[in-house]
Amino acid sequence: MYDILISGYYGFENSGDDAILMAILDHLHSCKQDIKILVLSKNPEETRKIYGVDAANRFNFNEVMRAMKESKLFLTGGGNLIQDESSTRSLMYYLTTIYLAKKLGLKVMLYSNGIGAVHKKINRIITSRIINKADVITLREEASLKEIESLKVTKPKVLVTADPAFTLLPCSEDETSNVFAAEGIKKDRPFVAISIRKWKNAQVYSKQIAAAADYMYEKYGIQPVLIPMHYPHDVEISDTIASLMRHSPYIIRNKYSVPQTLGIIKNMDMIIGMRLHALIYGVSLQVPVIGLIYDSKVEGFLEYAKQPSAGHVENLDYETLIRTIDHVWNNRQPIIEQLTEAKQLFVDKAIQNAEIAVNLLK
Repeated sequence: MYDILISGYYGFENSGDDAILMAILDHLHSCKQDIKILVLSKNPEETRKIYGVDAANRFNFNEVMRAMKESKLFLTGGGNLIQDESSTRSLMYYLTTIYLAKKLGLKVMLYSNGIGAVHKKINRIITSRIINKADVITLREEASLKEIESLKVTKPKVLVTADPAFTLLPCSEDETSNVFAAEGIKKDRPFVAISIRKWKNAQVYSKQIAAAADYMYEKYGIQPVLIPMHYPHDVEISDTIASLMRHSPYIIRNKYSVPQTLGIIKNMDMIIGMRLHALIYGVSLQVPVIGLIYDSKVEGFLEYAKQPSAGHVENLDYETLIRTIDHVWNNRQPIIEQLTEAKQLFVDKAIQNAEIAVNLLK
């Protein structure tokens, strides 16, 4: 028997989701050392190798059903799984697994989830019915609580906690220096990390971000470092932005572990990001951030962490972006002090998720 079966967007080579899984496993083991865990993954072999846990193929429903029959508690999350902005198919996958887990008698916890947005009427009805069957729901920001309330989810206990990744630590400075050497990065200027994904209107916002990167280089002497968070998907748009710039940026070409990525971001002086976990890493490491919103989860996190955005990428305004850059760059020290003060609260709330899960086992 396994104590816990974990479902999420795992095995897809996405740094944010890798960070979530790494943190969840750390937290659960710290709460119960002998806990037995099985993870549903797109790449079970890689998940077993990296995280040292048993894993099953998330797309093989015979394996999924067998795993459920051998488990006591079903955790779905973290991450933004209950939404139909990416696709209805993805939403139905997660709802189906919750439904099956309850039918088979497991306790169910939505673990540090981002909820929404769920747009289609029929999807909202199905979502409400199924997640009302959960035993506990923990959420990573206040915006998700509003979505839960609008979905009329009233039966489970619901708490706002924080993303598990807030507790993760960067690799050593020596290891980070080796990464910089491998990427040909010279530490002769301040750095701004830029983490972008492809989305609607990408041709337009790529030009604006490239122009803003040149502006930072010319006005403040800041060296842009483009950091893909999802390989190889984000490399292409990073190359596009680089091709539109007058001053050559660095681009992180290789895929690194979560601690190594955290080590890179720790050495940045500011972050401009679309990718949620680039922003979470920044806040966690007290690096000032500017969010570029493409999804409600990014907007929700920025509101929760009280950090600025330059607006939505689909109608990104260059002048607004520049004003936001000027403000954050010229107020780095008070922003760092604010993030340092908030850090422990986020850490405590992140660990609370695991404490709730272990108590459910009892």
